[in-house]
Amino acid sequence: MHITFGRKSRLTALGAGLITAAAVAFSAAGPALADTADTGGTGALSVPTAVVVGLAHANIVMLPGNPASSSFDATTGADTVTMPVTGGNGEVGNFFGKVNYGGSLVFINGKTGKTMIITGIQLNFFTGAISGVLPGGTRHTALAFVNGNMSTSSDPGPPATETFTTDEVDLSAGAAKALNTGLATTVFKGGITIGGFTTTFDVTVT
Repeated sequence: MHITFGRKSRLTALGAGLITAAAVAFSAAGPALADTADTGGTGALSVPTAVVVGLAHANIVMLPGNPASSSFDATTGADTVTMPVTGGNGEVGNFFGKVNYGGSLVFINGKTGKTMIITGIQLNFFTGAISGVLPGGTRHTALAFVNGNMSTSSDPGPPATETFTTDEVDLSAGAAKALNTGLATTVFKGGITIGGFTTTFDVTVT
C-alpha cells in the first residue's frame, strides 16, 4: 500500500495518532493491545548540493559518525547520510511512535576548529520531528521538522516493512541556535530547508 499526502493531511494523521495514544492509555485496564517493534532498516537524510556548498562557504562540514555513512549522488545532486535503524515502535499507518537510528551527525567548523556531535537520532511520527541529543545533553531536542510532500507505504513481507518519505525537512530554531553557539558561526537559520528524509524499517508485531 502506498499513500501520498501533504502537510494538511499529516495534521489529520497526527490527530489519528492522538486518538491511538488515548486508546492505548484507556486500554491499560483492559485486554492488551499488539505492540509494534522496529527491528531493522535505514533512515536517510539527503542534503542538496546547494546546502552543502552554503555550509562549506561558512567553513562548516557535516560528516556521519559510525555506523552511519554518507554518499554523493551526482544524478540527484545530493549528499545522503544513511543511518541504521536500531529500534523503536513507529507506525506509518497512524503516524504514531518513534524510530531510533544508530550513528551520529558530526559538525565541524574548519575555521575555528569547533566540533559538535549530535547522537541519538530519532524520528518522532507523532510530533513530526527529527530529534537528537546535543553535546552535554541527556534529552532529545528537535533538530528539524518534516514538511512538504510526504508519502507512506507498507509491505507485508516477510519481513513486514514500512516506509516514510518526505521531500522537505526544515531546521528547527532551537537546533539552529545550538549549532551557531557550539560552532561559533551564524550560518544556521531556523526554518530553512536542509533536504529530504526517507526511512524504511522492518516491523514486528507482538
